[in-house]
Amino acid sequence: MAQPRKTSPDNETDDGAEAATFEASFKRLSEMAEQLEAGGLTLAEATARFEEGMKLVQHCNQLLSNAELKITELKQTYSDEEARFDLDDLEEDPDD
Repeated sequence: MAQPRKTSPDNETDDGAEAATFEASFKRLSEMAEQLEAGGLTLAEATARFEEGMKLVQHCNQLLSNAELKITELKQTYSDEEARFDLDDLEEDPDD
């Protein structure tokens, strides 16, 4: 029995899903939601789209978590550098 073919030429395979950008994954997810809302799909097609959508949601959430972690690290690094510069300024005695 043949597997249902995914409809988008930009579709990522299971292996390629990890390499998909957030924007591409979110666009595909939006397309799939529109298809599901429009109806006209067989139960098997709708189930396959739902399953793919759940994988895309998980992938998008992971990308967002990674971005949030990176931003937090950058803010911490910047904050640490600011504090170090402020301490250096305090160590210099302007009266000398």
